[in-house]
Amino acid sequence: MALMPGLQINMGQQLKLTPQLQQSIKILQYSALEVQQTIEATLEINFMLEIDDEQSSEDILPLEANSDRLNQQEEQAQSDFKLNGENGEIEQPLDINDSNTLSDDLEIDYSWEDVYSDHGANQSSSGSDDDYVSPENYTSSEKNLHDHLYWQSDTYQWQDQQEFLASYIIDDINEEGYVTTPLNELLSIINNTQAQLEPGSNPFTLAQLNAVLMIIQQFEPTGVAARSIQESLQLQLNALPKTPYVVSALQLIHENFDWLTFHDHKRIKKMYGLNDDELNVLLKLIQSLNPRPGRAFSTTQDEIIIPDLRLKRSKQGWLVELNSNAFPRLAINSTYVDLASQIGDSEQSKQIKEQLIEAKGLIKSIHSRGETLLRVGKFIVEKQSQFFEEGESAMQPLVLREVADFLELHESTISRATSQKYIQTPRGTFELKYFFSTGVSQYGSADQSSIAIKSHIKGLIDQENPKKPLSDSKLMELLEEKEISVARRTIAKYREALNIPSSSERKKNNQFKR
Repeated sequence: MALMPGLQINMGQQLKLTPQLQQSIKILQYSALEVQQTIEATLEINFMLEIDDEQSSEDILPLEANSDRLNQQEEQAQSDFKLNGENGEIEQPLDINDSNTLSDDLEIDYSWEDVYSDHGANQSSSGSDDDYVSPENYTSSEKNLHDHLYWQSDTYQWQDQQEFLASYIIDDINEEGYVTTPLNELLSIINNTQAQLEPGSNPFTLAQLNAVLMIIQQFEPTGVAARSIQESLQLQLNALPKTPYVVSALQLIHENFDWLTFHDHKRIKKMYGLNDDELNVLLKLIQSLNPRPGRAFSTTQDEIIIPDLRLKRSKQGWLVELNSNAFPRLAINSTYVDLASQIGDSEQSKQIKEQLIEAKGLIKSIHSRGETLLRVGKFIVEKQSQFFEEGESAMQPLVLREVADFLELHESTISRATSQKYIQTPRGTFELKYFFSTGVSQYGSADQSSIAIKSHIKGLIDQENPKKPLSDSKLMELLEEKEISVARRTIAKYREALNIPSSSERKKNNQFKR
């Protein structure tokens, strides 16, 4: 008996990557300079957004009182933002989606006071020494993809010799973010090198190499370490919440990628049961992906480092605070909100509504960014307090997962929140990711940070007799006297990372100088 068509009701939960969430992710990833540029660009085109110059740091209220004031302002703004209908009736303005209320995602207007509520009363006024940009805040460093990947590799907890395999994969990635050598060929190169370094050792397998590749493919930027455009796009889609469009895009790219290449939209609609509107949404989703994820790190530019955080001493210890001079204070233009009550044109009402939602979304995204950076910064300072007292030799091991677990955030969020984000300290200005390093296991004592070990190595070499430079074996013995156990091979690796030549080369260089 044939089944009769009918209606079915299915219940389920689904994550949606809303425009507000997409903007928050982008704003978190931006450097302070890029956030400034975003604010400036938005101010030029959005009349609902303005710089709040009237409120000083003396006006900052406690968090609870400030939230109550903001809620009252929000209720008043929404009350004023109505249109007079015919016959004197009160009518709600048109929403973008023809609903009668503002988006739930944007329920509250946030002001800069919310972000700085923990420390705003301690902020100095404008024109103080805090406005001075010191020379160490200038940089012309290159945003190098390999450096970014190696930093993530150094802070990942590899097993056995996975880090050795990871170094070969990262070195093989080109500037567009793709692995250029087939894995079987790369494996052959690795095993040949391994045989020379450690004769008699077991060769690596393709499964081991592929497992490391899959880990690197989870690094930032999303889509890196792919072997084809299809794989890169799939990696980027897998990082998104699984909406129906994301699932369809994954199937399309995996099964019929050539249909996209030849713009065979008719077959796509038929195969995946899409109408024209649904097809456009699907194509826009795919077009929003980056086919060259490594390109963001391929340019060189001179820029001023704007610290997002500041570290100061207080009676209670170290105080972490957001840099109030990094961005202007933003607010909603109340004049246009009031003007909306006098406009009877629905198109103009809709335009004002769109501008209002965009302005509120930007303010909320910047507020969320500041809140996340402050939480991450406080954890780092607490973990690395000895560094700020004693220097690099006191650096503690710290990996992304440790911060993510403590703050209950994803590791990718911590990566975004520490890359190109800087903290100004009494010891200088540092990128937040500088404070991350893996731990080197010690016998009977706590793990040592790789940064601390590098500092000890550099200190020993700086004090060596130029006529008799210290060999890696001798450095290993001297570190043992400091109760730091490090293999000779690891010492050679750290020495090379510090751009310090071998003992024989240092001896030749010293003779040449004389």
